[in-house]
Amino acid sequence: MRLDGLAGQPRAVLALCRAFDSGRFQPSLIFHGPPGVGKLTAAVTLARALLCTAKDDAPCGLCSACRRVDDRSNRHPDLRVVFPEKLDDFRKGEGAEEGVSGIDLQERQAAAVRNPVWSILIDRIRDAIGFVRRRPAEGTRSILVVDQAQRMGQEAANALLKTLEEPPDHAVMILLTPSWHSLLPTIRSRCQAVAFQSVPAAVIADWLTTVHALPPDEARLRAALAGGRMGAAADLDLDAFRARREALLQMLESFLRPPDPGRAVARAEEIAKGGESSEGDLDILVSLLRDRMIAGAAGSAVPGLIHADILPRLQTLPVSDADGGTAPLAALETALEGVRRKGNRQLLIENAFLELLAAGGPARPPR
Repeated sequence: MRLDGLAGQPRAVLALCRAFDSGRFQPSLIFHGPPGVGKLTAAVTLARALLCTAKDDAPCGLCSACRRVDDRSNRHPDLRVVFPEKLDDFRKGEGAEEGVSGIDLQERQAAAVRNPVWSILIDRIRDAIGFVRRRPAEGTRSILVVDQAQRMGQEAANALLKTLEEPPDHAVMILLTPSWHSLLPTIRSRCQAVAFQSVPAAVIADWLTTVHALPPDEARLRAALAGGRMGAAADLDLDAFRARREALLQMLESFLRPPDPGRAVARAEEIAKGGESSEGDLDILVSLLRDRMIAGAAGSAVPGLIHADILPRLQTLPVSDADGGTAPLAALETALEGVRRKGNRQLLIENAFLELLAAGGPARPPR
């Protein structure tokens, strides 16, 4: 089996290829690892290999089965992909036939990620169990993929449990989740785990230049911002990111130069009013001060800086260089962690900005 399109996951690729080629393939699998690192792509590629009609070198990419399955479109009746969804959509029949609908799987996944209140419905799981238990429509396999399986309620998970424990001979079931421990122990005990990991930035940059033909400078910036996630690197709106980065940098400068606690509180309120987007704003601010700290310690030529294109401007920010510039960075990191834990968003950001002022001092001249 070939998993050529799955970059940055050598252990997962090796484990799946060895199991497939040896014929000792576990029919119930859990792909676990951070979002955006290729779990859905791997599941779909594995499905193509299992459905491929070529005798050797599956998936061949040429047979009728291969041409109907990829991570942008699924039109094969023997592959079913289940996503979290709204109950109203299920009742209306929307997305009910994932196996033959030709839906864009990546877009469907992205929609589910943007709507964390959606869940994997018990009725959808019952439909999926019926699909798995029926004989395949064309080939020798029926393949079920459940994306974001941690969003199954206990009733849905228990309904699937028996089928995972005693799958039909023709069935393969793959559960995708960001965390192994987010699934019920009874589910985990009946499946083989395949771990996926964050992808090194250098690998992502190489993938972006080779597969997506992006300029090297843009590929490096996307890779640095992606946090080890291939999908995030490819989908990033770089113009929107640069515009937001500029707005946030102007916010910092507005209360740091000259120091102004009132403006600091006002800017914190502006970010907090962004709701869920405030976490992303804090991520950007953390990365800005991280680059400033690293450049202050090692010089502007140090590799791995995210914001090398605006480094001279970062180096003039009037924040403290004491202890290597760690205090300003720690203030923002504390706020980010608090927001992620659903703390009081505005109060956390206010405290961080006021700490930036308290730690203020003359900026170290650029090297």
